[in-house]
Amino acid sequence: MTSTILIVDDEPNNLDVLNNCLHNAGFKVLAATNGKTAIKRVAYVKPDLILLDVNMPGIDGFETCRRLRENEITKNTPIIFVTALSDIETKLKAFRAGGVDYITKPFVEEEVLARVGVHIRLEKTLEKLEELSLKDTLTGALNRRSVYKVLAQQIEFTKKAKECFVLCYLDIDNLKKINDNYGHAEGDILINTVVSSLKNMIRASDYVFRMGGDEFLIVFPKVKLQDSQKLIERIRQNLNKQKVHDIVIDFSFGFSEYCYKSDMSPKDLIEIADENMYKAKVKKKNSQN
Repeated sequence: MTSTILIVDDEPNNLDVLNNCLHNAGFKVLAATNGKTAIKRVAYVKPDLILLDVNMPGIDGFETCRRLRENEITKNTPIIFVTALSDIETKLKAFRAGGVDYITKPFVEEEVLARVGVHIRLEKTLEKLEELSLKDTLTGALNRRSVYKVLAQQIEFTKKAKECFVLCYLDIDNLKKINDNYGHAEGDILINTVVSSLKNMIRASDYVFRMGGDEFLIVFPKVKLQDSQKLIERIRQNLNKQKVHDIVIDFSFGFSEYCYKSDMSPKDLIEIADENMYKAKVKKKNSQN
C-alpha cells in the first residue's frame, strides 16, 4: 500500500521540491502551508509521516507538532522537522515537541528519502507489533487486553451521537467435553468454527474479543438490542447444523446495552452481559435434564 506523506511548509519552492522528490519515489503527497491547515487536513486523511517546517505564519512548527501529538489521529505519526535552523537548542526543542528526526535545509533528496523510508518502515513494524499484541493467536479475534479501551471509546462516541450500543457475552458449549474426549486440536476446531461463523455474519464495524478459553465478547455499535439478539440467535441456529464428531456445535449468550444517558462503566457492561449469559447457560442445562 502506498504511504501518504504530509508536507507542512509555507515556502512554495520547498513544497514543490519535496513534492517532486517524494512523488517520484512512489509516495502519495499532501501539502499544507501552515500549522492550522495541517491540523485540519489530518482529520480527513491520516498521513503515514509528516515533514514539518519550523518557521511558519501563525502557529510555528513546534506548536503544530505538539497539537498533532495531542490529536488521537496523529499521536503516533512520525514527524520529521525540515528547517534551515541547525543549532542544538532548536533541534532539542524539536525533539521535545514530539519530532522523531530533523533534516536541515538546504536538504539533499537522497537524505530525505532515506530518513523518510526508515521512519515509515519503523512505524509499520510498530503498528504490526501492536496489532499482534492485541490479537488472539488462535482465532485472530481481539484479545481481552483491548476490551476496556474499545468500550471506553464506544461510550464516548455513543454519548456524542446520542445513540446506543450492545454487548453480547458468549460461551461455547461442550469445549471441555471435546478436549477431554477428542483432544485439544479438536477443541481448537470448535473454537475457530464458532469464531468464523461470527465474523462472517457480523458487520465490519463490530468487534469480537476472545476473553479466554471458550468465552467471547462481541460489541455491536449503533444497533438496537433486539436486532443483535436476532442476529446471534441466527448464528447459533446455523452452527447447530454442524457437529464436532458427534457433538452439536452450540453456545450460550447474554446481552447488556449502553445508551447515551447511561452511567454504566465498561466493567458494569461486561458483568451484566456475563451474568445474563450464565443464567441462559443454566436454563439450557436444566431444560436438557
